[in-house]
Amino acid sequence: QFLAYVSSAVLFLMMIWVFVDVTLRTVFNRTITGTLELTGEYFMVIIVYCAISYTLKDDGHVSVDFIKGKLSTFKQKILEVISNLLAMAVFLILGINNFQKGLEFFENDIRSVGLLDYPLAPALMIISLGIYLLTIRLFFNIINIFRDKSTWVKNNA
Repeated sequence: QFLAYVSSAVLFLMMIWVFVDVTLRTVFNRTITGTLELTGEYFMVIIVYCAISYTLKDDGHVSVDFIKGKLSTFKQKILEVISNLLAMAVFLILGINNFQKGLEFFENDIRSVGLLDYPLAPALMIISLGIYLLTIRLFFNIINIFRDKSTWVKNNA
């Protein structure tokens, strides 16, 4: 919940930042240095990865359920467990690799190539945090599926 609020606040900040940048460009023919880099490499990362787990909690991600609707409740839950396990595996691998890359960026002090010359490692760590939280949320979804006793009644099979 907290990270969703952080994401919302950064979205609002980015909106103000871009508005001011466009206004300055239009009125004074000047821009805020690094707007493109900061909005793309930090603001967007925070907005997306701080909210991704919360979006799953509220069932807000895009899903295709034309096959799922034709299955019994029991088979739907089995399919959901399998898809969550596969997603957990993929996101866990992505999170680990991304975290290792972030540590490498910290060790080598890798910075942006733009005018601001800011470190890129914190953005990678934010991405890793978001991916780990998504993985944990998928795990809790699996637990909740198994806790729903009505799903496992033999009549639904």
